Amino acid sequence: MSILKNIFSIVGRLRHDSGASVAVYSAAAGALVIGGGALALDVGRVVVLRSQTQNFADAAAVAAASQLDSRTGAQTRATAVAMNATAQSTYIASDGANITVQAVNFYSEIDPTPVAATSDEDSKFVEVILNPKSANYMFSRILDLSATGPTEPTDHSINLNTSAIAGSSPFICEAPPLMICDPAETDPSLDISLPANAGRQIPLKPPPSGGTAWAPGNYGLLALPDGSLGASAIEAALAAVEQQQCYQLDVVTAPGVKTEKVENGINARFDIPGGLPYPAPNVINYPKDPDVEADPSIVMGNGNWNVNAYWTSNHTGGFPSDLSNASRYQVYLYELGLEFARNGTQTIYPIEGTLPAGFTTVTPPAVNLVEDLANPDDPDFDGVPSQTPASNGYARRLVRVAILQCIADDVKGSHSYPTNGKYLEAFITEAVDGAPAGGIYAEVVRPITTTTDPDFHANVRLVK
Repeated sequence: MSILKNIFSIVGRLRHDSGASVAVYSAAAGALVIGGGALALDVGRVVVLRSQTQNFADAAAVAAASQLDSRTGAQTRATAVAMNATAQSTYIASDGANITVQAVNFYSEIDPTPVAATSDEDSKFVEVILNPKSANYMFSRILDLSATGPTEPTDHSINLNTSAIAGSSPFICEAPPLMICDPAETDPSLDISLPANAGRQIPLKPPPSGGTAWAPGNYGLLALPDGSLGASAIEAALAAVEQQQCYQLDVVTAPGVKTEKVENGINARFDIPGGLPYPAPNVINYPKDPDVEADPSIVMGNGNWNVNAYWTSNHTGGFPSDLSNASRYQVYLYELGLEFARNGTQTIYPIEGTLPAGFTTVTPPAVNLVEDLANPDDPDFDGVPSQTPASNGYARRLVRVAILQCIADDVKGSHSYPTNGKYLEAFITEAVDGAPAGGIYAEVVRPITTTTDPDFHANVRLVK
């Protein structure tokens, strides 16, 4: 290094003067101390600058990765977050204080080599590259005594190039081992994310046998997140009040229909004699959509289930105007005496914060369950459970169901398939009665995605 060269140059010029031996060693020692101190200061400044820039890159990458939910606009949102990550500046750099982002890149894979993502859907990793920062060696100019004349050395700075890569592995909890084939795959008007489809009934049908590909309207069972595929384990998970595991974006389908296990697991929500515990606090069966009643093979009903006739047949005191054209889920909450908000058949419960435009609050006067003492264990007549209700209360009849693209991904048998972060929250409208065998009737409540539900967590991690 030039500092050490200068020290030995000083020593070389002084050592020929025998009378100056003490001065020689003093000068050498002093030069070493000064040079070492200057070197330490310069190195320290570079280390601090490198730490500052790397911390910024890491924070920007992690923040951007939290937006990678496979939904439309994921790359745009991630880029905006990276560009506007917590602002950081430094007084060490010689080329301006601000630390800024130069580029944001997306990858579908990073091992063994990065593969550029082609869409929002396959963007699994994000790379944040910062604009290079330059730091001067402040003291090396002073100590570089070898510089003579008008020409000075030019190696008095260093450029730092900094980047970070982070990935997101979203996961959802409180979801049973259940999936459906996306109704919208053959008919976009049946997209469950459309507000108009809230309250419509979906007759979930078991998948065909014989290795035939599944189609919209079919449902299937999933392996548990720990890989368990046994019928008893799946039945227990379908019946569980609280799921003990969480699913990643990709799920594994379970082979077979397991009709009896499905019936037992779903019916744990109802007051079925000899069935599994624990029922919901309101176990009444609600009528089907008329078009579903007429043709269970259709993919989605029209939602016109005649709420007025149901209420008049099962309750006294007249039909509440608050329930005009209400969904079955809204009537369920009303009968439980729970205050909720509605906008047509869209429902918000519990109510937290300011309601979105168009929603109004519905406040039931009291609990008003359907009760028939002559048929206390039949959910066709009686909604009051005789067993201890589940600890999760109203949510006992809600299920979160993974949505798969059964046609595009040729879903069948037991394989791993992507959910792309799409789940349906559905309300189980009635107990499974075996007709059709293993059929589950549910009502659309709302879509669940990685950006719309607090229980869809993002497991974000730095990769490099």
